[in-house]
Amino acid sequence: MNIDFELNLNHDREWQMHSHHFHEGYEILLSLSDAGSIFIENTLYPLNRGTLILIRDTALHRTIAAGCDSYSRYVLHFDRSALERISTPQTDFLSQFILENRCVQLDSGELDALLPYFEACQKVRTGEFGEDLQRIMAFVGLLIRAHKLFLTKSPSDHSRNTDFGKVEPIIQYIQRNLGESLKLEEIADHFFINKYHLCHSFKAVTGFSVGEYIIHNRVMKARALLRGGHSVQAAGELSGFQNNAHFIRTFGKLSGMSPGKYRKAFVGRGKEAELS
Repeated sequence: MNIDFELNLNHDREWQMHSHHFHEGYEILLSLSDAGSIFIENTLYPLNRGTLILIRDTALHRTIAAGCDSYSRYVLHFDRSALERISTPQTDFLSQFILENRCVQLDSGELDALLPYFEACQKVRTGEFGEDLQRIMAFVGLLIRAHKLFLTKSPSDHSRNTDFGKVEPIIQYIQRNLGESLKLEEIADHFFINKYHLCHSFKAVTGFSVGEYIIHNRVMKARALLRGGHSVQAAGELSGFQNNAHFIRTFGKLSGMSPGKYRKAFVGRGKEAELS
């Protein structure tokens, strides 16, 4: 059984995520430091020692360090196929992890109990007999433990940052209107605020410029449409791109492949699954 996942323990001084990003797979992040906040799609969460986060497939996110000289965290990446391979009718990981981002705050006892699962997944590979299976079992054990924590603990409160409260309606407006033109001046007029103040506040709270946030969310919407079988042109138009050439160019820059190749990869994968 081949189960692919990647786990890293990262330590950084004067750390800052300089770019926003998203990826096809899932991410579980365990913060070992107080490190400011993390913006995921349309929500800002505080990031403290013991914060455990599940970031769903293709979710746009960025960590915003505030007064953080050193940031330590475990970062676990895995894809949909890994969840499918380890799932059973009784324990369907895919149905539990696919729908939403999750964030819980662990107390010191819960953190101490969870850390050995991460450590077991990170053991250096020696090639000894049975080591591959032990690594898979450690990964499955970590997911089971994390799922129980996500299921039984109350979700972490969204950031009570007053500035976030001011831009949250703007974020929701953008999400609802991705298929429209969404010009900066129109957004500012809709909320009766100066466009320069809008840009400054949005960037300070989310780490994104308004334009960056719109473009990335349009590309993610297009990816979902392409995975659902829409044509390249239809996906671009429904995502708010007014020009097909601009859509293809922007999609390729952010996704690393053309929308045509992306669609073909997922449509082909679906046909293979039907035949198997």
